[in-house]
Formats: sequence, structure tokens, C-alpha cells
Amino acid sequence: MDDLQVIRLVLQGKTDHYGQLMERYHNEMFSFVFNMVGQYQDTEDLVQEIFFKTYENLSKYDPDKSAFRTWLYRIASNHTINYLNSAFHRKHTASDIDTSFLEDETDIEAEAIKAERIRMIVAAMKKRLSKKHQNIVALHYFSGLSVKEISETLDIPDKTIYKALKSSIDKIKQEVTIDG
Repeated sequence: MDDLQVIRLVLQGKTDHYGQLMERYHNEMFSFVFNMVGQYQDTEDLVQEIFFKTYENLSKYDPDKSAFRTWLYRIASNHTINYLNSAFHRKHTASDIDTSFLEDETDIEAEAIKAERIRMIVAAMKKRLSKKHQNIVALHYFSGLSVKEISETLDIPDKTIYKALKSSIDKIKQEVTIDG
């Protein structure tokens, strides 16, 4: 069943079908939010809040304006940015980033190096980029959205997205040197 069929069923009162959308997009949303927040537990909480908020507003979704995935990313992006701007979040520091879930028994050393690189990149993003540019980079590189999808999600022109990505990558490269 595609997203629109599931949404129609949920709006008809068959709310148990909403779980299909949550299963379909949970990992993607988790990855997106984690790369913005850097805290495992906070990410879990935020993803649940995002799915709840999406469910509450499902009747407002307009398939003629955007794909459900794009709409979900817009909700996730706004909700996460609001969290990052909140007083509660400011109490956390960049050094609190939890990457323990990245450990893999097959190659712990490689995963540890990968986790450290991600931590460094996320820290550089938080240090050098505006919230808007952090969001654009996370959507593109961590969540795999195309420039067009980001443009639709954030309601920003394609050209602006391209410029933001280029300048953001330049700033991150200045902050972090990634070897091999």
C-alpha cells in the first residue's frame, strides 16, 4: 500500500494503519533527527513527537502540494529546529553526543572511526553553520533528499539550496580534516 492509500484509511478511522507509515519512515526520521541533535535519547523522544504531531495533523496533508515524505520531513525539520532553539536543549553540550548505537560487532574499530568522523562533522556543523544550513546539509547528506525535495520541504529556491550546500561544505572542510 502506498502512503496515500494508508493516509486515506487512517482518515477513515482505521487508525491502526498509521503504524505502517511509522515503520516505513522511522529509520529515516531517526537518522535525520539524530544528525541534527546528536543525542540518542533526545532523538528517540523527538521522533515519537514528530510522528504524533504528523498523526494529529494528517487531515491537513495535501497530496497535491507535496509527497507525504516531503511533508513529514518539513514537520520533522520544524519540530527539531524548535527543539534545538529551546532552553532545554541549550543545556546540552556538543560533547554529549552519543554514538554508541553505531557499534557493530563485525568491525567495531571501523565503526568507531566512522562514529568519530560523524561526531566531528556534526560538531563542526553546529559550530560553523546557521540552523538553516545545518538543516539543509542534514537533509541532503544524512537523509538523502534531493535538492528539489529539500526545496519543497523548506520552501526555499533550488539555487539557494545549492549555494547553501557549497558554502556549508567549505566551512565544514575548514573545521574538519577527514583523512582517507
